[in-house]
Amino acid sequence: MVVVDERSEIAGCYQGVPQLDVGPRTDILDGCPKDIGMMMAIRALSPQVVVTDEIGRQGDAEAVMECIHAGVTIISTAHAGNLEELRQRPILRKLMADGAFKLIIILSRRHGPGNIEQVIRWDAS
Repeated sequence: MVVVDERSEIAGCYQGVPQLDVGPRTDILDGCPKDIGMMMAIRALSPQVVVTDEIGRQGDAEAVMECIHAGVTIISTAHAGNLEELRQRPILRKLMADGAFKLIIILSRRHGPGNIEQVIRWDAS
């Protein structure tokens, strides 16, 4: 697994050392832009899974599709309050239409951080 941690939010790296346990045999690309990190990962690290947060730029979307076409599973976040808000974001709408997502999980803070509001199995067809 590779974590592309652009702002040190996932592994909480401090001076290059992860402060949070993200699992064994996990490579962390800390401080690396998401799109560049995803491309570096598929070219040099041969991951089965790439984890990143807050996709939403065109470069992110292109890198996500490159990973998918290389057979790599992507776990990522995007800011939206519900499925309709997600669809209103053009880049995310295209990723949805292109079949980039198999599962969409809507989270809230209604009962504390990380409250699962909805799990949607996504089929782009």
